Amino acid sequence: MRIIAGICCVLLLAGCGPAAGEPGAARPSSTPSRAAAAPSPTRGLCGDAALDDKQVTFPGPTGAYLAGYVLGSGDVTLVLAPQAGATGCSWLAWGREQAAAGYRVLAFDFNGEGRSRRADTGRNSGDVAAAAAYARAGGTGKVVLIGASRGATATLVAAAALNPPPTAVISLSGPATYGGEDAAQAVPRLSAPVLYVAAKGDSAFAANAQTMYDATPGSARRLVLVEGALHGTGLLTIADVGAAEAAKAVGDFLRTTARVT
Repeated sequence: MRIIAGICCVLLLAGCGPAAGEPGAARPSSTPSRAAAAPSPTRGLCGDAALDDKQVTFPGPTGAYLAGYVLGSGDVTLVLAPQAGATGCSWLAWGREQAAAGYRVLAFDFNGEGRSRRADTGRNSGDVAAAAAYARAGGTGKVVLIGASRGATATLVAAAALNPPPTAVISLSGPATYGGEDAAQAVPRLSAPVLYVAAKGDSAFAANAQTMYDATPGSARRLVLVEGALHGTGLLTIADVGAAEAAKAVGDFLRTTARVT
């Protein structure tokens, strides 16, 4: 009987450990550690085998690795943040053009999208800041932050907080607020040159561009509202009304502020 009682006691103890949240209970971590494995390269990323050896990873603000690709070389890095529903692949055509023009290009995927690992905390602006830090660690002296739509909101918020500030900032169809972040509240703190581009037919985004331009301090700001209704990266990658004017505005702004050598 003593043997049976002992076995029952052991079984009861095994089944009655501390409940979650009680002292002694294991606490699950909602944020991956920086030691978490980085994502491996994806063959044929963006449907282009030429990117197989261009893929990079770097730690995001919450510890989860972010991923992207790097094109070109030079002393100016263009950090490209994608719009909602898109990854760094959405920048590929334009990124190749800029690499050929002498820029180094880093296009990345936001946390939990594309090849980037998912973390349960953090905001998009933190991902932009992490990408800027990676670009600077690569030895480039100048970093230009460029965002499309929600990526522009994150880019403006990140740029207002970066120290040292970026060389320049470009917003393509950026909404004033997105995902709990308020670019309209952030832009009064910007010290870098800023270009806002939006299509007049993309009405809410054109109005947001005007509002943020008005709130941006200094003389190194520019607003370009083009005809048509192109949105985000489409302003640079789709051959339609307003695209040529948008591309010229971005190219002129980069040459003026970044001065590729």
